[in-house]
Amino acid sequence: MARRERTTALPRQRPREARPGARGGFFLTTEETLRLLILGGASLLLVIVLGLLGWRWYDQTFRVPEKVILQVGDERFRLKYYADRLFPYAQSVAGSGINLGLAEQQLLTQLENEAIVNAIARERGITVTPDDVTNEIASQLGVPAGGAGTTFDTLYRQRLQSLTMSDANYRRWVEAQVYRKKLKDAILADIGDTTEMVTLRTIITTTEDEAKAALARIQAGEDMGTVAQTASKDLNSRQKDGIMDPEPPALLPAAVQAAIEGKPAGSEIIGPVQLANGDWWILRIEKRDPNATPSDTQKSQLADLRIDELIKEKRATITIRRNITSSDFRWAEEHAN
Repeated sequence: MARRERTTALPRQRPREARPGARGGFFLTTEETLRLLILGGASLLLVIVLGLLGWRWYDQTFRVPEKVILQVGDERFRLKYYADRLFPYAQSVAGSGINLGLAEQQLLTQLENEAIVNAIARERGITVTPDDVTNEIASQLGVPAGGAGTTFDTLYRQRLQSLTMSDANYRRWVEAQVYRKKLKDAILADIGDTTEMVTLRTIITTTEDEAKAALARIQAGEDMGTVAQTASKDLNSRQKDGIMDPEPPALLPAAVQAAIEGKPAGSEIIGPVQLANGDWWILRIEKRDPNATPSDTQKSQLADLRIDELIKEKRATITIRRNITSSDFRWAEEHAN
């Protein structure tokens, strides 16, 4: 007898009917596809916007301020340091009528000169330690150097805040000042206590015609001292018959230096000589002293003059590269205060 197949009461799963046009697998309607495309496009746009915002933040926070805009020899200056220095430099020239654009160019030259002085000082064996920098800061603040909680600490923090400058950049600025001071001290030692000094009798006028008129009076026999009392515009010397204070020749105006070079003291009248500022000088060398004692101010001026000469000489041999654009200047202006 044939065996009957057993059945259960469980319903059997019917095969899923394929939708019209389906090729098998997961199928999206046109509406679902459009929705996904819109969602994907919005997500991509969001990623692009966030990427641009992130790049701008990185660019303005790290890449731009860290850009090397000036290199002098081995010393490099980044845009952030330049911006930190721009505010106090602009303040220092505010009363001179210099516009911001010119001040920005002058600051670049100032940084170049500082780097050159640093290089000259190091070539002479001069060093500057962190303690030297701290002591100079304390001297400028007028208090003893000290640690956290001291008057020095409080005043120094206020100083940084007023200049919106970082501690590292401020110390670098002061370090350059210390290098110059130490180099100047070395040059002062080279100058010594005596140097050549000249004493001039002068008549200083504003125009060439006035100078020629004064010279004509002297040539007609009038005493030069008497003429100086009435014709010279320099109130200090005219009260002393035109006699000026003894001066090292190097500190005299360039045109006067050239006019008296190699000439002895005597009765020869020199001039009229036109100066760079437009004034006209008639002069006579009253005295030359090869071993005179200059004042402290004159010695300081001679040392500064020698540093300027050393900077000029060093510029001819050191590599200087500027890499600053108009957008860099704008960034510095925005972050200078």
